[in-house]
Amino acid sequence: MKKVILRTLCLVLCLIFLVPLTACQREERQEKNFFLMDTPITVTLYTDKKTAERIFADCREILHELDALWSRTKSDSDIGRFNAAENSLELDSRTASLILQAMDITQKTGGVFDITVAPIVNLWQVSEERGILPTTEELKNATNLVGAQKLTLSQNTLTKTEKDVQIDLGGIGKGAAISALISYLEESDAHGGLVSFGSNVAVFGSKPDQKPFRIALKNPKAEDGYAGVLNLQAGQILSVSGDYERYYTINGEKYHHILDPKTGYPTQSGLCSVAVICSDGALADALSTALFVMGEEKAHAFYESKIYDFEAIFIDQSGNVTTTQGLADAFEVQG
Repeated sequence: MKKVILRTLCLVLCLIFLVPLTACQREERQEKNFFLMDTPITVTLYTDKKTAERIFADCREILHELDALWSRTKSDSDIGRFNAAENSLELDSRTASLILQAMDITQKTGGVFDITVAPIVNLWQVSEERGILPTTEELKNATNLVGAQKLTLSQNTLTKTEKDVQIDLGGIGKGAAISALISYLEESDAHGGLVSFGSNVAVFGSKPDQKPFRIALKNPKAEDGYAGVLNLQAGQILSVSGDYERYYTINGEKYHHILDPKTGYPTQSGLCSVAVICSDGALADALSTALFVMGEEKAHAFYESKIYDFEAIFIDQSGNVTTTQGLADAFEVQG
C-alpha cells in the first residue's frame, strides 16, 4: 500500500501541472484536497463556503461509490468479484455501461486499448516483487488471456470465456469518475470550477472574471519542464498518458506502465506523452493510452478518421510537441 501511495504522489509531481495559471484569490474561490481511488484529487469551486462544503461532501460520496464498484484491488467490488468468478456475474448498471464503452473503444482502436490486460498487469507486478523480468513464456500465457472477444455483455451480465480472464479499469475508470463529478457539478449551485484527478483535469461553468481556465502541460524532455499552456473550456476534459509517470522497477531498471496488450511489453511507440481533450472523461482517458500505444503517425490517422470527436497533444522522445488541428487557438506551445 505504501508503494502505491508513493507512486501516486509521484504522478502528481511528475505528470502534469494541474493548477490553473491564475492569480485569482477571490473569496468565492473554495478548494478541497482529498485522496480517493488511490489518487490525489483537488476540487476547486466558485461559490460560497457553506455551499462548497456540501458539494465537496457530495463529490466524496460519488467517488466512494464508484471506487467500491470499479476497484480491482477490492474483493467485493464489481471488478474484484468478476475477476474471481468462474464465468459470469451480474454487474451494477454503471459498471456494465462503462465496460460496454470500453469494449467499443477496444474494437474501434484495433485492440491497442483493452480492459482485459489485467493478467499482463498482474505479471509485471509479480515480476517487480520478485526482481526478475517476466519470461517469454509467461508473457505469452498472459497475452493469451487478453482480448475483448473473451468478454460478452448481455444486459448487465458479463461473461468470460475462461476463468483466468480478468479486467482492469485503470485505463478508463478515473476518466469516467471525473465525468461523473462534472455531471453532478454542472447541476450544483457552484458557478464554475475545476477538478484535478491525477492525470485528468475537467472544468465546468466559468470563473467570476470570465477568463478561461489555463492548464500548463508538462514536457519531461524540456529544460523548463513545460510543453505549453492549454485553454480548457467548460465541459472539456483533459487526460494525459506518459511513459514517465509510473514504472515497474526490476533490477534497478525502470519499465514504464503503459503495456501493449498484444505483446505484453511496455510499448515503444516513440512518444513520451499524449494528452487527449474531449467532452467524455472515459473516452479521453482510454484514448490517451490508445494513441500512446499506436504511435504518433497512426494516432494522427486515427484522428483524421473522425471515429471519435477529440483533440490531442503529442510529445515525442526528443521533446517535440505537435497537436491536432482543432487546438490551433487553444494551445500555446512553450517557447
